[in-house]
This record gives sequence, C-alpha cells and structure tokens, in this order.
Amino acid sequence: MLDTRLVTFLTLCQTKSFTKTAERLHITQPAVSHHIKYLEGYYHTKLYTYTNRRFVLTPTGRTLYQYANSVHSDSERIREHLSLLSSSTKELRLGAEQSAGESFLPYLIIAFMEKYPDYKIRVVTDNYDALSRMLNEGELDFFLMDGIVSKSEHDYYELCSSSTICACSPEHPLAEQSVSIQELYNSTLILGVDKTPSRNRLEQIFRDNNISSMHFAHLIEISNSLTTVKQLLIQNTGISFLYKSAVARELKEGSIRQIYIRDYYEYHSYNLISIHNSYFYPEQTDFIKFCQDFLKQWDSDI
Repeated sequence: MLDTRLVTFLTLCQTKSFTKTAERLHITQPAVSHHIKYLEGYYHTKLYTYTNRRFVLTPTGRTLYQYANSVHSDSERIREHLSLLSSSTKELRLGAEQSAGESFLPYLIIAFMEKYPDYKIRVVTDNYDALSRMLNEGELDFFLMDGIVSKSEHDYYELCSSSTICACSPEHPLAEQSVSIQELYNSTLILGVDKTPSRNRLEQIFRDNNISSMHFAHLIEISNSLTTVKQLLIQNTGISFLYKSAVARELKEGSIRQIYIRDYYEYHSYNLISIHNSYFYPEQTDFIKFCQDFLKQWDSDI
C-alpha cells in the first residue's frame, strides 16, 4: 500500500485543486495542505507552484509524481499478482483505443492465446484519458494507442507504423483512382465527431495536407463507431480518411477501396503504453516483443 500522503499528492496532481482533492479523498482541505507540506519537508524540495493561477509541478514534483505513480500502480498489480500465485493462471489486462480495438486487436489476442494458452486476458476499449487513469490505478498492464500524447508520464514502445488513407466503396467513381484534393470535394465526407482525439489527429493531417472538411459537399459525423463508418463506406454513402490498418481486412476482401491522393503523405505509429519505471518491466518484455513481432508481420501483410 502507498503512503497516504503520497496518495494525496497523486490525487492533487490529477485534480490540480486542493478543494477537489479533499472532496475526492473525503478529507479536509487543511489535511491535504498538511500532507503536501510534510512531503516537501521530507524531501527538502518545493513540489508545486502557481503560474497564472494554474497548479504546476516543479521538476522535482514531476519526478516524485512519476516514481509515486509507478509504486501506486505496481502495488495494485502486486495484490492481484499474489492472489494468482496459488493457481496456474496468469492474467494480462490490456486496454486499447478504438482504432486499435476495432482493427488488429482481435487478431493480436488470438495469436497471443495460441502461443500462451495459460493466460487469462481482460480487454478494455476506451479513450486515452480513461485508459491512462486505469493504467495509473493498476487496473491495466498496458494499453494500445495511436500516436503519442505525453512521453513524460508513461513508457512508450513503438509497435508499428501505418498510413492514413482515403477509403471508399468499390462503386465510388474515384475508387482506385489517383486524384487531386479538389476532386474529392464533391463527395460526402464521413468523420468521427468533433473534439475527440482521433478527430483532432485527423484534422492535423488535414491541415498538413491543405485539406478542409468544410469544402466537402456533405459531412456526416459518427460517434465512436468505426464499424458504422465502414458500413457507410461499403454502402457507397461517402468517403472517409481511416488508418490503413483499420480497414486491412476490407481492403483484402475488396469491400472497401482506396482513393490515391496526389501529393498526400501521412504515417502514424501504434504504441504500447506501460507505467513508467514499473517493477514488472522484466516480465513485460515478452509481451512487448510479441506485439512488435506480430504487428510487424501484420503491417507487411497489409
């Protein structure tokens, strides 16, 4: 178990508010202040400052957060790990963002179970913030995401890279054609909803390639469902920009086709995220290597 004062510090780092920290931990605000002052005295350092009324960790505060977060996550994992020692069952708790969860993750799990049949696997598909919280709380061993958000908080292992393509129905007049950006604007564009991480990354790709979603004839926004986007593409409802790995099976089957855009180029990476400086790192390396080998083969088959 982690020292209560370090739990208070971790919670303060998450809420950035003494009041919210007190409410979440069901203690008084003076108790929160006392815990933080004790840690600053014990470690002989200032852990935080206020910049423009914003709570900001000092460099030593960030270092303490990383170590304390690692210990807190590992302590929860140790509790579960010890409970499994009396049986032959091993457990892998894996999270994934939607793009990974609906593309290669099912095949990754099948391949892993074939190689390691003694493992029990628990899978959670959610957004980055939820997965990051579960990792910090020791509820996950890893999670899969596309791109990188913050290298300082977690450890990142690049598994593979893939491109973002313009996808459509085989019946679309531009299917398998090489076109300019302007030739796409007569089509209906199908996208994820605004302000989501995947939509934000796509908007950045658009900006890098001088594409504007406002120039398309029609716009359809789909909330958190890659399956629905694929079905709309197959029914020739419009076009969409998707990770090539997310539609690899449909491209092989021919139910979805690619539109090749001249002077357009974009790659992204899939990453496996784990807690920073984890005690469990030595036994995690086998799974990291397994994922890298699997996705290297997956990427070459696309």
